[in-house]
Parts: sequence; C-alpha cells; structure tokens
Amino acid sequence: MFSRAHRGRPQRRRLTAAALLLIALLAIAAPAAFAGKPKGEYAPFTGCPLKTAGVSQCVYAQFTGGKLTFGSMTVPIEHAITLQGGLIVTGTEETFVNAGEGETLTKTEEKVPGGFSAGGPKSEPLTLTLELVGAVALSRGNLAEAKGTALKLPVRAHFKNIYVGEECNVGTSASPITLSLTTGTTAPPAPNKPITGSAGTHEVKEAGDLVIYKGDSLVENAFSVPGAKGCGVGAFKEIINPLFNSAFGLPAAGGKNTAILSGTSEFANAEAVLKSE
Repeated sequence: MFSRAHRGRPQRRRLTAAALLLIALLAIAAPAAFAGKPKGEYAPFTGCPLKTAGVSQCVYAQFTGGKLTFGSMTVPIEHAITLQGGLIVTGTEETFVNAGEGETLTKTEEKVPGGFSAGGPKSEPLTLTLELVGAVALSRGNLAEAKGTALKLPVRAHFKNIYVGEECNVGTSASPITLSLTTGTTAPPAPNKPITGSAGTHEVKEAGDLVIYKGDSLVENAFSVPGAKGCGVGAFKEIINPLFNSAFGLPAAGGKNTAILSGTSEFANAEAVLKSE
C-alpha cells in the first residue's frame, strides 16, 4: 500500500509539467501578443517596416493641403493623405520599403468640385482617391536641398459616384499617373509654367534621431494623365467612359496637369523607433 503522499506525487508531477508547458507557450507568444507601439515623438511611425532587413530610417509624411489638377478637373486636398514606410540606405542610395503595418499610401477620398452628371440634369457627388500602383522612390537629400525628385509616386486616380460606379480609374499599374514631386522648381511643357515647392522649416529632435520638415510643399506639373477606364454602371456602362473623359479633358498631355502636396514629412532612426516601443 502506498501512503497518501506517495499517491499524490504523480498528480503533482503532471500538474507541474502542465504548468511549465503553459509558461513556455506564453513566453513564446508574448512578443507577438504584447508587442508595443512607438511612443513619444516616435508615435507616428507605427507603419515603419522594422522587421525588414536593412531598414535604417522610418518615414512618415502627411499631406494636408495642396491640389490635384488632371485635365480640366481641379481637386483640393482637404483630407489628409498619409505616406509611411522605411528606407534602406546604402551610401548615397536610398531604397523605399513599403509600410510594415497599415497602408503605405492611405486611400483618402477627396471631393471633386461640381461632381459628375453623366449628361443628366443633376450632378451627383464625385470622389477621387489616389491609390499606389507601383514602387515609391524617396530622396531625403533632394527634399532638403530643393533639387531633383524628392518623391516619386506611381498612382491611379479612383473615382466613385452613382454614375461611374466602383471601378472607374484613371491610370493603372501598367500605365500609372507618375508624380515626380520636387521641393525645387519644375520645368513643364506649355501651357504650364514653372512652379516652385519648398522644404519648409527644418527641425532636428531626439539628439538627431528625428528630423521633421514642417510646411513642406512638393510640386509637379510636367506629368501626363491617361483616360478613364472601367467607368459606368448598368445601362450606362457603354457610354460613361467617353462622357467622363470629355467632361474632364482626359487623357491630358504633359503641361496640362498639376500636383501640389503640402504638409509635414518626418524621418526617424529605425533603432530609436524600436527602442521607444
């Protein structure tokens, strides 16, 4: 006969083993389940791709003003468009890396003044959303020195209203609207005239680990814009595209379009962002 103490030992061993297994599983899961977010001055950099090998800089830019002119359409930037990601820096070369979390370029709807009527008696509200369809290129040096291309955005303009439906796009991944934005002065074809951007005010914080350009303005007015595709719903599907293109002067050759994106651009040392979590 075994004593009560002896009979309890196997059960205690099983309980101890189960507890140890649970602790081990929690230890493995903890980093993913309880991963922190950047804090303090680095709070905006939640989308920085910190897990991508070689990323040494985090990027966060928010465009809160400016305008987009495509053909005869001019759309003011009234709702913030955010660009986020990271940079792999090799010597003087900088390679942009898309956001590790969230959208690299936020899909922000902007209102098109006047709407679109499709030939009817009443115009209906029309929205435009810039959507990224290719690789971003960014140069901190060109941004700061107001020369060359500071930011290259290959995008399409996605339009929506009750006439054009949900699949009306100007530009595709194969034929994008390519915005080569500068803080310097443009050299567009006629009839456009040169316009000048600005790097804004330059501020260095966190012992040099954070650089902010407040009130910067990135401009471009030499790009071309293709015609719309995929517009129309129901019985109107066959006629909306030509009506839409005619209404807004699309396609529009270089010299008839303008992009101005104004706001704030921030760059942070990736290691400092990681340590702030």
